[in-house]
Amino acid sequence: MSQSPDQPLLPSRHQVGSLRDFLHGRTYSAASVTIRLDGAPSHAAGSPLDDVSKVSDALYEVVDGLARQVLDAVFSGQPNAEARDAWVALLLIARNWRDSPDLPAELKTMVDEALPL
Repeated sequence: MSQSPDQPLLPSRHQVGSLRDFLHGRTYSAASVTIRLDGAPSHAAGSPLDDVSKVSDALYEVVDGLARQVLDAVFSGQPNAEARDAWVALLLIARNWRDSPDLPAELKTMVDEALPL
């Protein structure tokens, strides 16, 4: 994954979409304990389930924002350091699930080789 800062590495649209979908899936999986049936009371504010729900929502938004930044650069054909950093951040988030059988095979090496920002 090493690339000169003058030539930022950008993934394909498919890779960005696959990683975003994978991370969203993990986010939903983690938040499944917070799902309430219709009519069930809300989780108490500040409770562990409320916190899990908020963390899950935040991670979803972060992944979406980072993926959007990378996709903007991919679609424009204008690679930049910010988009590359956003891509590396997505790969670093995915490292938490690098052994997941759901991680697309084409991304396993990229996730394993991602360097901290």
